[in-house]
This record gives sequence, structure tokens and C-alpha cells, in this order.
Amino acid sequence: MRGPLYQHHHGLAGAVGTVMAVGVAALFAALPGPAAPRTRAAPAPQFELPAPAPQPIEAAPAGKRAAPLESEVQRIDAPSATSPPPISAPPITAPTLQPKDTQARTVRRELQQLQKMAAPASGYGSTAAAAQAAWQLGLIYLHGAGVSVDRPLAQQWFERAARQGRESWAYAGLAWCTMDGCAAPANPAAATRAIEQLRTTHPGRADYLAWLQATQLHPLRITAPNPRSSNSSAYAPQDVALLERAAASGDVPATIELGILAFTDQDVERAQTYFRRVAQRSSVAAHNLKVLQASSRSPSAPLQASTSNAAQAALEMAQMYHRGQGVPANFAEAVRFYRLAEQRGSTQAHKMLELIFSQPMPDGSLNAAWMQQLAQVDVSTPVAALNSGVQTPQLQRLPTPLFDLLPAFWRQQVLQIAGA
Repeated sequence: MRGPLYQHHHGLAGAVGTVMAVGVAALFAALPGPAAPRTRAAPAPQFELPAPAPQPIEAAPAGKRAAPLESEVQRIDAPSATSPPPISAPPITAPTLQPKDTQARTVRRELQQLQKMAAPASGYGSTAAAAQAAWQLGLIYLHGAGVSVDRPLAQQWFERAARQGRESWAYAGLAWCTMDGCAAPANPAAATRAIEQLRTTHPGRADYLAWLQATQLHPLRITAPNPRSSNSSAYAPQDVALLERAAASGDVPATIELGILAFTDQDVERAQTYFRRVAQRSSVAAHNLKVLQASSRSPSAPLQASTSNAAQAALEMAQMYHRGQGVPANFAEAVRFYRLAEQRGSTQAHKMLELIFSQPMPDGSLNAAWMQQLAQVDVSTPVAALNSGVQTPQLQRLPTPLFDLLPAFWRQQVLQIAGA
């Protein structure tokens, strides 16, 4: 006889067995049979997107080409194996500074230093250093030494240098600018005042500037040439005395001018003496001396005994004054040298004088406008015509009466530009 505990366990086991049997049967019933067809897919949950329907791909019919690409579409070709790469970079090297760049920087630095010195807080010309810097800036802009030529600005710097009387050379700049018209028409009275102020400290240059002004102030009223005049000098005796006195004091441009005058008078030996006297201080004098020495050694062109060479020299000086080449144009001096060349047998000078006096002013004076038109006329041909180029005089003059006063560094800037 079994007890109640046994009966309880037995009933529990039977129930468990029954449940397991039912679960296994249900599992096998859920599995599809091998031959059972699949009727429909289970509905997808609402949060899932339906799979896209496959699109059919149709092949083009045989023998039919695809449409060509649009003209706007650029074809892209792969680069050939032999073509060079599209970008080639040079090797990285340290930058090299060219000599011109170095020179330009040096000029700019020196110019800025002078401008700073010339404008102290106490005002222009208030100190000796400021006045001297202003004077040098005037020379620099007058000659275009490392800068563009600016004659009005040059005169302004000369005025600043002379403002308080601390730089006596500034009066030379004012004399030349008022004489030649740097910023305004020529003012002979102002030039004379500046020359007299300069004379107290630099009498030689004052005499030279006074001679230069005297040659410019000669009246243009010339009624007729006088080719039979026995005076071979182109200047009045008092004017030549100014030159000689300036040269005796060691003035460079005055000495060069006396050498040129001696050359036009066919005294080559005396011309060489003048040029030799200042050749160490002036490249222009050294050049002229070399030209005369070379000409004297040449047996084919002995200047001392050649009237044609002397006539040509006078003709070239006449053309220089006529055209304003190297010196301010001075028609009176041009006519003087044309006369001198004519006396020495120059047919070209004779033709030019005939042209000059063919159209005088109504009162008989020299026609300045006609002289300007004749400046570029070539009279070396049977029929006078415009000259295509300007003859370079055999002997040189300084660019201005102040050129030798430029400091060496700035003078070299002018010479470099001229030789470029």
C-alpha cells in the first residue's frame, strides 16, 4: 500500500510527462513537412520598409550603338606613361639676392637716413647736420641720383638747407635753380643774390656761376653775322676773366670750360693742361684729356694742324648750345659758335647761319621759335633735313654746374644710369 507522499510524487511526474509530450508533439507539428507548399509570407512588421522591387535591365538590341555623350561632357583620358608630370616644382634652395636688389636697398636706406636727418624736431636747417642733409637731398633730386629727377623738389631742399644759414653750399643750388628755372621761370635777380651769398664762402664757384649767368643773359638781338670778325673768342673779356679767376681757385667746372675754349681755339696743348689739372677730381676732365691725347697721337688726325677739326669742334659746340645738350639751350652762344665754325671753313655752319637769319622777328631780332625748329635740322646734306639723331660732342661737360659737389656714392648712381 503506498502512502500519500508517493501518490503525490507520482501524480506530479505524470503531469510533467503529459506536458512534455504535448510540447514535443506541438513542436513537430509546427515544422513544415517536406512536401508542404509555402502559401504566403508572414506580414512584415509595421516599422520595417518594404524591400524595393527589382527593376529589369534591358540590353540594347544587337547592332545598335549607344547615343553619343553630350558635347558639354569633357572626355577624361588617363595620362600616358611617358608624359611628364603636370606639375614640376624646382628644388628648394636658399633665395639669392641680386646685385641690383642689394644696390637698390642700399640707395633706399641711405635716402631714408638723409631724409630723417634733414627733418629734425627743431625744424629744417636748424642744425649743421640737418642743413647738410637737406643740401645733399637737393643734389640727389636735381641729378636723379638713385631717384627720378625732380627739379622742383631739388629747389625745395636747397631752400630748406639755406633756411637758417648753416649750409653755405645751399646758395649754389639756389643760384643754379633760379638761373635755370627748376620750379619757376628763371629769375636773374634771385640768382645774383644767391651768387653773392655764395661768394663769401666759395668765391671760385660763385665766379663760375656768375660767368654762366652772364653767358645766358646776353641779348638775343643779333641782326647779322659777321664772319670776318678777327675775334676768335666766343666770350667777352670780362666773362673770360671770371672763368680764369674761378679756375685759379681750383673750381672744377670752370677749369673744364677753359679747356674746351682752348680746344676750340686750336690750342690742344693748353686744353690738355687745363684738363690734366682737375683730371684726378673729375671723370669728365679725365675723359677729355684721354680724347685729346689719343687724337694727338693719331697721325691721321692731328688736331693742332687741322683747320677742319677745329671747325668741327666749333660746330659741335654750336649744336650743343643750340640743342641744349648737356647745358641749357643758349641761342646766342649757338650763333657765336656757328660764326666761329664758319670762320674756320665749316660749310655746315654757313648753311645754318643762313637758315637762322632767313626768318628774323619783325624788329630784326633773333627768332627763338625758329631757332627751336632748326635745332634738329641736318645741314650736312645738300638739302637741309631733320636730323634723325643728335651728335655727341667730342668733349664733355659736367651735367650741371653742381655735379662735382655730389658725394661720391650718389655721383656713382648717376654714372651707372648714364652707362646703362
